[in-house]
Amino acid sequence: MVAFANKPPSSAAPPEPPHGFPVPGPEFSPEQVVQFQVYALQHNEDPQHDAGIAAAFEFASPANREATGPLTRFISLVHNGQYAALLNAISAEYGPTCIDGESAIQPVLITTRTGDRVGYVFVLSRQADGPFEGCWMTDAVIPQ
Repeated sequence: MVAFANKPPSSAAPPEPPHGFPVPGPEFSPEQVVQFQVYALQHNEDPQHDAGIAAAFEFASPANREATGPLTRFISLVHNGQYAALLNAISAEYGPTCIDGESAIQPVLITTRTGDRVGYVFVLSRQADGPFEGCWMTDAVIPQ
């Protein structure tokens, strides 16, 4: 596990996603959404501390945000839980995406900086209404 000595104090403002990083849109496939999130987490410190987590949170579904948010709580969950392997990983392999109507699952195998291989399944849904109508967003990430 990678130790992060430069964590901001809890009173620090949450990071902003990197400038130019995509935001949810109906033009993105489930595969693209997962790839955006994994890439952001692999580059978590660019351009600032936890910017990758903030970018990944942009693609969390409203239901997921309600369960894991706000962003400051989400950051803590990623750093301190079973999801830390996603941070600054050296590679990711994507399994076949299974789309069933408005739901999709995407397996991902991460290789960490220490050489460990950790699997996750991303669970996505196409949003039916609200500000993200038509967008594929992540409902859950299940460690394997």
